[in-house]
Amino acid sequence: MQKSQLKSYDNLICSLQQIIKVYRGLLDNLRSEKNILIQADLNDLNKNNVAKEKLLVHVGRLEKQRVLLTKEFATVIEFNSEDPRLLDIANHLGGESGDKLRNLHSVLVLLLKRVKEHNDQNDVLVRSALENVTGAMKSIKETVSEGSTYKRKGNVLKGTTQSGRLVSKEA
Repeated sequence: MQKSQLKSYDNLICSLQQIIKVYRGLLDNLRSEKNILIQADLNDLNKNNVAKEKLLVHVGRLEKQRVLLTKEFATVIEFNSEDPRLLDIANHLGGESGDKLRNLHSVLVLLLKRVKEHNDQNDVLVRSALENVTGAMKSIKETVSEGSTYKRKGNVLKGTTQSGRLVSKEA
C-alpha cells in the first residue's frame, strides 16, 4: 500500500477497534442491566441507563466516523462504490490487510448479535415486571375502591363503605 492508502487504512482500523471497544462496553452494560432488573434496584437501574445512553451516543458518533473513513479509504484505493462495505473492501484488498478487515467485521457482527440478544432478554424482563406491577396496582385499586351495597328494598346505597380500609374492626 502507498503511504496515503496506509494512513487511510490505519484510520479505518483504529475507528473499527474503537467501535468494538464501545460495543463490548455496551454488552457489559446490558449484562449488568439484566442483574439489576432481576434485583429490581431502581437506583442502580437509573445509573445503568445513564451509562447505556452515553455508550449509545458514543457509538452513534463512531459509526458516522466509520462511514466517512470507509468512503475515504474506498476512494483512496480506487474502489468505486456509492456505499462501500467492509467485506467488499476486504475482498478487494486481499492479503493481510483484507484479512484484518474481515476479522474486525466478524467481531463487530458477533458483538452486535450478542448486544441484540441481551437487549431482547432485558426487554422481556422489563415487560414482565411491568405486567406484575400493573396487576398489583389493579388489585390494590379494586380492594380499596368504594363499593356499593343494597338496602332491604333493593335500592343501591352508596357511600356506606369506608374506602381505603383493608382490615375491618368488626367483632
